[in-house]
Amino acid sequence: MNILIILLVQLSLCCLIWLYFRRKFTAFSDSVCQSTERILHGQPVREGLNEETLTFKMITELEKVEDIVRYRLAENEKEKQELQEMISEITHQIKTPLFNIHMYCEMLDGQMVPGSSTVKDQLDRLDFLLNALIRSSRLETSMIRLNPGQNKVIHTIAIAVNNIFQKAENKKIEIRVDCRSTIEVSHDPKWTAEAIENLLDNAVKYTPENGLIQISVVPGEMYTEIQVKDTGCGIEPDEINQIFKRFCRGRNASGAEGLGLGLYLAKKIIVLQGGFISSRSEPGKGSCFSVHLKK
Repeated sequence: MNILIILLVQLSLCCLIWLYFRRKFTAFSDSVCQSTERILHGQPVREGLNEETLTFKMITELEKVEDIVRYRLAENEKEKQELQEMISEITHQIKTPLFNIHMYCEMLDGQMVPGSSTVKDQLDRLDFLLNALIRSSRLETSMIRLNPGQNKVIHTIAIAVNNIFQKAENKKIEIRVDCRSTIEVSHDPKWTAEAIENLLDNAVKYTPENGLIQISVVPGEMYTEIQVKDTGCGIEPDEINQIFKRFCRGRNASGAEGLGLGLYLAKKIIVLQGGFISSRSEPGKGSCFSVHLKK
């Protein structure tokens, strides 16, 4: 009987000790969380605290971390600004001679000088590659700000198709669009059109003459899907997960012009808007890329 009483007393004592330390730990964690919140909002924290307490020491370390993070963020913003200015300067310096060379080529072309059209084609290609690299670097450094809003999908697709139509016409490739005019989704029309244009450009590039490109819009509960399906050469199974990487080009793409940035830029633009891109393909039978935008 005495042993049972002793055990009950010990059990009660353990419970009291557990409750005491639990209350202390809860108060400590609440204090740290509240202080962290105040630190994040730039408010003073340490006034009135006992310098010998664990809470004070923890808050002091948090403030040191916060100072380091703020300093690094400021340095990062400064580097972005400097990089933006450098890119703008390089762009200006390169585009000026490119424009002059284009002008001279047009003058030579009018005089039927042999090789002038070839030079012009190479200049157009250089201009395209330069613009692709500039857009890529700006997206990487978050210099480009997307402005999503509720917009009609058909208008965005029209912009993309209009920019690629001549290339498709030159290869006698038919482009079909299946999209209800009432479908709206939150997105940035300008940049989303560029992402879709990159998908269409790939489709035209790797689809033989007299081929077909189908654009379909399928509304869902959470996402609206924009499918771009072609009858091109397709992608090898072991490459399907690599094609969205920067400068990545598949084996079937080795004979076509390009830098391997189109799909990378398209994915980057869509991801920045909270969406994603999926793909499926079968060699020799074509590919299907799907842009998923949040409703």
